[in-house]
Amino acid sequence: MLFALICIVAIFGAGILLFSTVGLAIALIGALFMGISVTVIKLFILPRFEARDRLRLANDNIRITPERLEVRYDGYKKGYVIDCFYTSPETGRKFVFSTPPFAADPTPYLFDAKILVIANRVDYSNYYIDMNGLENIVK
Repeated sequence: MLFALICIVAIFGAGILLFSTVGLAIALIGALFMGISVTVIKLFILPRFEARDRLRLANDNIRITPERLEVRYDGYKKGYVIDCFYTSPETGRKFVFSTPPFAADPTPYLFDAKILVIANRVDYSNYYIDMNGLENIVK
């Protein structure tokens, strides 16, 4: 993700440099190239990094079974979100992990699903929720 951000900043910098020194026609060609580059980065490069991060989280970090699940409609995300509640036995600190939004209400499917939270050992804000196929059923 950091690599993609650096690429985007470099492309924008190149676009500004082109616009200020060469002329409008070449700047428009540069803008077209910049748009294509950003699209390629977003469609092809970022998903690979996200998949790699999920795999790294699954292999290197801890698996947490939530103590309680709660379904709510999130108007900002425009979908139903499952909140997974967990209290750390070492510190007593409470955590809430949220899933990506679902288009339909997942409540009827929660009894059969085994939901696990895979989190970084040091920083629990870096997590992935393994829903065991629940995301495919609810769509």
